[in-house]
Amino acid sequence: MTEWGLFAVLFIALFVGWLLGRQRGRKPHNIEELKKVPNDYFRGLNHLLNGQQSEAIDAFVDSLEVNSDTFDIHLTLGNLFRKKGEIQKAINIHQSLLARPDISPRDTRLVQLELASDFMSAGLLDRAERLLLNIASRKTEFQKEIFTLLVDLYEFEQSWDKAISIAHQLQLDFPNRRHAQRLAHFYCELAEEAAKKDQLTQAFQKYKAAIDVDVDCVRASIGLADLYIHQKRFRDAIKELKSVADQDHEFLPIVIPKLRDCYQKVWSGGGYIKFLQEQLKMHPSATLIRALTEHYAIDDKEFAEQFIITQLRAHPTIKGFQELIDMQRSDSRGHDQENLSVLFELIEQLTSSKPKHRCRQCGFSGHQLHWQCPSCKSWGTVKPIHGLEGE
Repeated sequence: MTEWGLFAVLFIALFVGWLLGRQRGRKPHNIEELKKVPNDYFRGLNHLLNGQQSEAIDAFVDSLEVNSDTFDIHLTLGNLFRKKGEIQKAINIHQSLLARPDISPRDTRLVQLELASDFMSAGLLDRAERLLLNIASRKTEFQKEIFTLLVDLYEFEQSWDKAISIAHQLQLDFPNRRHAQRLAHFYCELAEEAAKKDQLTQAFQKYKAAIDVDVDCVRASIGLADLYIHQKRFRDAIKELKSVADQDHEFLPIVIPKLRDCYQKVWSGGGYIKFLQEQLKMHPSATLIRALTEHYAIDDKEFAEQFIITQLRAHPTIKGFQELIDMQRSDSRGHDQENLSVLFELIEQLTSSKPKHRCRQCGFSGHQLHWQCPSCKSWGTVKPIHGLEGE
């Protein structure tokens, strides 16, 4: 158990002791009064002193009757059991609270909300859904929490239409940037499903709906660009890809290869190079530097080499250094070329072993770009890594 969990147990133990003392009106001054304290309470203290936190919690639960004075304690203990993974104990506590004849309507809804969380943690999604929909129909003070849990549930089930319906209501009643971003990704999930089935019109509609709820949805812009490329509408694809720079420049390394290919289909490289130069001034990255170096090397290799050296001094990256070595080894001969090739291969092994993307929310890293972080489940927080070992 964490230090926080131990602190919670200690707090509960002390509070129970205080509560028992208060119910008796004064401190026990003799053996007979001391015997009135439940044995389970002392058993819990003994477990706590021996470092047996789980057993201590069980004992404290047994020592407390369910009444108005202990309601909040039972609610806290039920939540603690759920966080520890002891779901059945949490369910039992919350169901015992619901069975109280004197429970208020507000407390009933609060316990039902916690019970729905128990059911979700136990994988009993149908029961959780029915309970949450029942509470939501009454439009209580817990609407935000209810809608959030329902969105979580439908997201887990990948029931995207249902998730979108509830997420829209959540965003309407409780506007929030994160809610809008999440909703946009739900539309993108439907768009990708439609695209796989070759239902391009529906895919277009879903991607555009994602942009409507979140104008900075990079995933939707890239998805639209892919659809335009599939239809050979390269000018439209270029427009969508260039918009990524305004939405979130950290994703530029993802779209530059697509942008280069689209420009080659319709225009000369002038517009492409101008875009790269503008972005390099504002948001320098290894991918931008390499793309410009490749272009400059076509007409003037010496200028390209000086360009990359200048950029490396200002923005040093392993990828940029690797590009410089690759240029120099092509002009070298004999042992020099062999040595540079060995160095190039070593750097290649180093860069290939390093993660390319990292979640800005939890720090999860990997080679693949995930629109939803596999670790913390946040949407749109996994981005290309920048810095010496990245962009």
